[in-house]
Amino acid sequence: MKTIQSIKGTILLLAMALVAISCSSDDDNGEPNSGGDTSSVSKYVVGFEAFPVGDASPVDYILELPSLDALTSGEISVEGQGTPLKGWRFFHSAGNTVFTAGYADDDKCIAYQLNEEGELEEKANFEFQSTLDNYAALDDNTLIAVELSGAVTDASATAIPDRSFYIVSAETGLVEKIETHAVDSSVGDGTPANPPYIPWVTGMVLRDGKLFISYHKLLPDGTFTNIGADKSNVAILTYPEFELEKIIEDDRSSPIGVNGHSTGIEQTENGDIYSFSPSALSAGFTSAVKPSGILRIKNGATEFDPDYFFNIEEATNGGKLFLMDYVGNGKAIGRIIVDDTNGAGEWGAFFKKDVFKLVVIDLENQTVTDVSGAPVHGHRYTSPMFVEDGKVYISCSTATETHIYVVDPETATATKGAKVLGLGLKGIFKVTN
Repeated sequence: MKTIQSIKGTILLLAMALVAISCSSDDDNGEPNSGGDTSSVSKYVVGFEAFPVGDASPVDYILELPSLDALTSGEISVEGQGTPLKGWRFFHSAGNTVFTAGYADDDKCIAYQLNEEGELEEKANFEFQSTLDNYAALDDNTLIAVELSGAVTDASATAIPDRSFYIVSAETGLVEKIETHAVDSSVGDGTPANPPYIPWVTGMVLRDGKLFISYHKLLPDGTFTNIGADKSNVAILTYPEFELEKIIEDDRSSPIGVNGHSTGIEQTENGDIYSFSPSALSAGFTSAVKPSGILRIKNGATEFDPDYFFNIEEATNGGKLFLMDYVGNGKAIGRIIVDDTNGAGEWGAFFKKDVFKLVVIDLENQTVTDVSGAPVHGHRYTSPMFVEDGKVYISCSTATETHIYVVDPETATATKGAKVLGLGLKGIFKVTN
């Protein structure tokens, strides 16, 4: 009898153990549980640019998706869902917080997080004075954003403004401090041969207590006219002190990055920093005297690598590089302008729908490979591409429709995913509570 009871007890313990394992497995899937369990929940969030209504401007939304599968099939729409925002906006993230900042119609940056129940909600917001126009996640805890202006009232050499860097906590969604410092210590003497200019930030990378900042030199009259278009420029500031340590230049390519995109420079897993230069009239450059190319700052160095220059224009499948996002394993996904003289004119690549082809760039082997399955497309997006399990998710708009494409960088192939019932997605993010 005792043996039978012992066997029953053992069976009961095994059953309880199996239930516990099953519950643990459910928790690992990130789905909210009934019964007050506070296991973490992960969700996918997108910045959605809706179609304009009549003569109105497009409206941006923040929208949560039910799963990653929502990016690969079906349709993505804000009809009856999502949170409408004010005006045209930027979307960026740090850690588990999505930030969206207004551009012309709104001077507020809003931080969104998942609450304890796994619901997306506004965590905090803060205001800024001019325009937050370049962003970088320094780590999972900190977003840095730069307040920029394209013109000054007094365009004399002594009136060029310092840049204001907003250091924002990803945990609270609030500004921890604002550091106002010069990016460039030499801004011209006011003569026609050496006019004053505004340093316009196009990318930031933090490495070993140093903030590497790429920038353009723009005339301070609001025309966004490039001067010094025959060099690439990076300022190196100490962090968190924000003291200008040095400025490095390279005359093998043109100014780094494009206006309004955060990834002029990026850091790879081994600590190397790569920058790209479009040198394209349709990318907003007023002169393009040097080839579009990629430079490197090796890990531990504070100078451009003299032995590395990847001339994208001379590469097989190459051309003028409009955007480049590092996606891991020594590879980047790029958008190459298919024809810089196709009538787009200055800034045309930001607005046309038939201007880019998608490529995989092998930074170490210096090769460019066309992505098969992806169409010639257009539209301007403000955030890095989303990467999960080695696959890259990117929104591409043609003249007739917008789809998500899932790119495999190892095979340089793309699969058409969900249709976007709007102008496009400005950012794709994964957040966890």
